[in-house]
Amino acid sequence: MRRISMAVLGLGALATVVSTLSAQRSALREVGNRGSLGANVVFAQPLGTFRNTGNVAAGISLWGVTSGGTLALRIDGGWMLYDSQNQGYGISTVSQIGTLGAGPQLTLGQGALRFYGFATIGGSLFWSSVNSSCGCNSNYFLDGHFTTTTSAGGGVLLGISSGRTPIAIDLGIRGVRHDRVKYVPAGGFTQNPDGSFSARQVETPVEQRVVQVGISIGLR
Repeated sequence: MRRISMAVLGLGALATVVSTLSAQRSALREVGNRGSLGANVVFAQPLGTFRNTGNVAAGISLWGVTSGGTLALRIDGGWMLYDSQNQGYGISTVSQIGTLGAGPQLTLGQGALRFYGFATIGGSLFWSSVNSSCGCNSNYFLDGHFTTTTSAGGGVLLGISSGRTPIAIDLGIRGVRHDRVKYVPAGGFTQNPDGSFSARQVETPVEQRVVQVGISIGLR
């Protein structure tokens, strides 16, 4: 998605402008506000080619921003499970995505209602495996491939607690694009007559629309 890459560059340029304005308003910020940490449950809809090879994914994300002002550096990482199949006899196959990225975040508003927008760039790992929970012997297929990832999105923070440790509900949405990568598609495992597994692989870009719901905790 070109729009995601453009958003990363555009928000970075806008951050430079806002940085100057933020410095002029620094006297209005709360002393000792060192940013925030957050955790989210995420649900991802497959887009583009990935609609034919992936499922709706679910997972978690952890993030942090470096200051409580208008402009901050956002760092976030996440994990998603986009396919899980029970093969019987206590054996399951799973396919997962792990991501880590960083980029600028702009936050508007104060108090109990704040809006934010961000863009990140980083990397991701796609991997699949065969797992046994029955305690019996089984063959394991492990496969992992790295690629670069860009994302852009926004959301709203709804304050539910103030004081020394402010807490807010975090509702957001983002678009994510993983560059061309080799991975096992949903339903791509096949069990062989000897009980081992083979995996079909495809190589495409992976695009997702991610909705996140979680909590933000301020640091002071």
